[in-house]
Amino acid sequence: MTIAAVATIGIAAALLQLGAVPTLFPGDAAPLLPVALIAAWAAVREADESWPLLLTVPATLGVASQERVGWFMIALIPAAALALAAGRGNGARRLVLAPVAAAAGALLYLALLRLAAGHAATLPEALASHFAAALWTAVAAGAMVAVLQSLRARERGLFE
Repeated sequence: MTIAAVATIGIAAALLQLGAVPTLFPGDAAPLLPVALIAAWAAVREADESWPLLLTVPATLGVASQERVGWFMIALIPAAALALAAGRGNGARRLVLAPVAAAAGALLYLALLRLAAGHAATLPEALASHFAAALWTAVAAGAMVAVLQSLRARERGLFE
């Protein structure tokens, strides 16, 4: 898949995160679609194809939310590292580890953004909503893996 297509998918996930997701999931327990997308993409596709997501998603989130783009980039680094580690296994293991990497990445993403905003004291009281968001992010990553796996080009043998 081309870089432009991956970048477009990342921008769409970031815009959905800012627009539709807060409407569907009131409160702080909304899934983090960009984190789920990074985990799912690294599990199904090659790891070197996911780097445009690490540029377009933070840029879109930063421009649209009036926050610094750098904070979103820093917050996505642990999610990308976990997704990369989960994508290094064999086929079935990668598909199982993608939701786990998405959940852990979501927790780290939310914690880093809370710390960067200077709200470290509110982290314990926000833990329940962070865990709910991580669970929904894992569900979203699992759904994305299923969709991306079905869209993936299959190698056909001589008699298939």
